[in-house]
Amino acid sequence: RKGSAWLGSPSAAGAAAAPSAAAPSAAMGAMAAKHVNQMAFCPPNPTYRKEDVNMWLDTDRGNRIPAFHIRRGFPLTVLVSHANAEDLGLVLQYWAYMSQQLQVDVFAYEYSGYGHATGSPCEANLYSDARAALKILVDGFGLKPERDIVVFGKSLGSCPTCYLAGKHAFRGVVVCSGLASGARVLFPETRVWALDAQFFNNLGSLASCKSPTQLVHGDCDETIPFSNAQDLYAVCRAHHPLPPGWITGGSHNDIESRHRDAFLAILKEFLAHILAAGPTRVMPPSGISAVLKSVGSSVSSSAKALWSCTAPPRSQPAHDM
Repeated sequence: RKGSAWLGSPSAAGAAAAPSAAAPSAAMGAMAAKHVNQMAFCPPNPTYRKEDVNMWLDTDRGNRIPAFHIRRGFPLTVLVSHANAEDLGLVLQYWAYMSQQLQVDVFAYEYSGYGHATGSPCEANLYSDARAALKILVDGFGLKPERDIVVFGKSLGSCPTCYLAGKHAFRGVVVCSGLASGARVLFPETRVWALDAQFFNNLGSLASCKSPTQLVHGDCDETIPFSNAQDLYAVCRAHHPLPPGWITGGSHNDIESRHRDAFLAILKEFLAHILAAGPTRVMPPSGISAVLKSVGSSVSSSAKALWSCTAPPRSQPAHDM
């Protein structure tokens, strides 16, 4: 599902990068953040009903977000971070199908400002939402990230996925059509670390990741240039046990449909590899406390009472991710 606008308004990004020299630095940062958020986040109108949500998470930034959990008793749970023009209603059916295809349980969460979540979409809230999702899996369900959890992120969802992967050991990390940084999406040939660090710095996060990683990217991606995937591979190659999943002819929105067989083959091979390899080694001072430091959120009472939603019947997905 096509999201927008990472490449739709470079002039706006340029305006954000060069305000009046007299403007205070705080104002400059706020202006840049506003433009980046407008380009990065494209929440659709809610595609599901609020009354159908039976799991709510409270984040450490004061927002309340829906989530769903497909539990079928498989050894691995995939923690899904969706793309920028989707909400949970658009991904539930697809991941019910993928749960069966990949033989995994699935946990997916909403972003602040998307669907029926409170708050507004921004980078800080995105990472807060991901922390809340990980917290319920660890504290509520007793999962160990290095043994039980594979984090998966598509497009914008690569950002919270890489963020978590840079903080803690997971059984596996999958980045699909991910960006290297906000700067390298807008200006692929401008490789300046100082610019990368400003917004959505997946390069910096993956450089700290020690978990087995699998990249998937179409070499004809028109939204997030293929060079972003190559840059990500350069920083995580030491922990990338299999060949990168470059999809010949794949664009940003057709990997899961037109190239479904190749996509599934890549994921199945990676999951088989990490299952055979055993849990990821946790190196001190790594640990869940490092990921959840300063997290003051608690699981809402409704989530404690109703942790799992019923998966819909197995079916072929009718939409692209």
